[in-house]
Amino acid sequence: MRSDMYLSLPASSRTWRTGSRPLLAWSLAAVLVSAVGCEKDAAREASDSDANGYLCAKCGAKFYAARSVFLGPRCPKCQQEALVEVVGYFCAKDQHLTLKGRSDERSGAATCEKCGAPLGGMRLPREKDLRAWGAVPAPK
Repeated sequence: MRSDMYLSLPASSRTWRTGSRPLLAWSLAAVLVSAVGCEKDAAREASDSDANGYLCAKCGAKFYAARSVFLGPRCPKCQQEALVEVVGYFCAKDQHLTLKGRSDERSGAATCEKCGAPLGGMRLPREKDLRAWGAVPAPK
């Protein structure tokens, strides 16, 4: 488009075109921000928990504590230094969360307890997951 053609447009047409650009840009930015804000952040969700889970590698006892409480390596039940943190693996196929001790993750790929499918992404279990697994509150 030639510049002399643009200048020959009526003033009301020029004002509309140049005046609507900032409004259009702001509207587009608002839509993008609201769309991004509604998405769940998978990494944040996987690392978010309200409890710490523990499994004793010696006696098999299962415990949980508040997120701000960390148990040492000594098991409250058998007094052996075999307590490991618990992590979860979510199966998208059957919506089941498989919980394992962190030391178990070195033994190979995790598989779903329900359907046997191989599992990938690790996530921290929440208190309700730990209770359903059979964990009890750690003694104080």
